[in-house]
Order: sequence, then C-alpha cells, then structure tokens
Amino acid sequence: MDKQIITYEQADKISEWEYNTGHPGRLLKLHAKNKLSKRSECLQSLSLDQLARAIYVGYEVEEKFEVGGFVVNMHDGTVLKVINKITESGTYYEVVRCGSGLKESIHRDRLRHATPTEIAEEEKRRMDKKINEIWIGLSDYERNGLYKKLVRGDY
Repeated sequence: MDKQIITYEQADKISEWEYNTGHPGRLLKLHAKNKLSKRSECLQSLSLDQLARAIYVGYEVEEKFEVGGFVVNMHDGTVLKVINKITESGTYYEVVRCGSGLKESIHRDRLRHATPTEIAEEEKRRMDKKINEIWIGLSDYERNGLYKKLVRGDY
C-alpha cells in the first residue's frame, strides 16, 4: 500500500496529535464523527481511508513550490521560474519559461524542484544573456576600450 500524500499543514496536525495523545485511533473516531476541532479542521479534507493510511502506513508531504523558485517541467525537462500560485485548489502554478519569457500554467504533478546544478546553469545562462545585451549596446569605441582594459587586467 502506498503512502498517503498530504499537505504540510496536515502533516503538522497529525504529528501534533500523535505527540500530544499518542493515540491515533481517537483521531480517526473524531474524524469519522466530523467532530475535529477548528485547529485540526485541515484534516477534514482527507477521507477516513486517507487519514487512516497516513497514520498507519505513513505519508509523504506534497512538494511546495515557492514564488520565485526554479522548477523543472518533467514533461519536457525545461527549467521554469514560478511567478504565481493559481488558487484553484493550489494545484496549478503560473510559470515563466526561462529563455523565452513565455508564461504558462502547469499542474503541480508535472513539476519538480530544480536541482542546484540546474539552477546554477540557468542563472549562468541569464547572466550571459545580460552581458551579451550590454555588449551589443556598446559602440565599437566602447567595446574596444573595455576589451583593452580586460586584457590588461585594469578592472
């Protein structure tokens, strides 16, 4: 049987309940009777089966993507930057495709966090693009002067 996937908030409440009472069966009874306290209301969105699986089999906390973070589209492997979380149950994220600047909405199941190597490569690519834009914007005279300074080490 697979582990249940739950939110950070639900994981905190289950951990808090187990720490304070040490008796998960009571939590299931309260859930079944729809008598969870306001503080544990986030567990009510889980079915009784899902909560039982989370308590007795185990759980994994769903990935949370932060605005401004780098993610990878698992479908095509492109690096994207999260620019907005769409509130439709929090399942879609608005991202911008690095390089082209195109915006799109992608379901969180198709995203994963970018690795440090992928982030470093993307940041280097962005910096190279900015440097190229600056270089192209210089006159021939300014380019020659900058080139001479860099060759001599006068920077």
